[in-house]
Amino acid sequence: MTAYDLYGFKGLAILEAKSEIEKKLNLCFEERESSYQGGVYYKFVSDGAESFVLKGNIDPFDGDPVEQMFSDYPVLLYVDMTLRSEEIKSLLSVGFDLLRHELFD
Repeated sequence: MTAYDLYGFKGLAILEAKSEIEKKLNLCFEERESSYQGGVYYKFVSDGAESFVLKGNIDPFDGDPVEQMFSDYPVLLYVDMTLRSEEIKSLLSVGFDLLRHELFD
């Protein structure tokens, strides 16, 4: 089953979160910029369909949290179309909280 997961990071520095994720998951984010994503954000796309987006939890248009239910997390990590949700959860178990886990066929 394919999973779509959302993690929250309570540390204030997105670069700190980026560094931790890159070490723990052995990947390298690419810096990007988009007003839709709230300015600078980081993305990694694997050879397959799996992708990771790391960004701040601030809507650039109204200043409110993007994820209202998780407003106490300033940094968000979206893991999309992964087949290794449990492995990622285990590797990110320190410092990152799994906020949402959705499965699709």
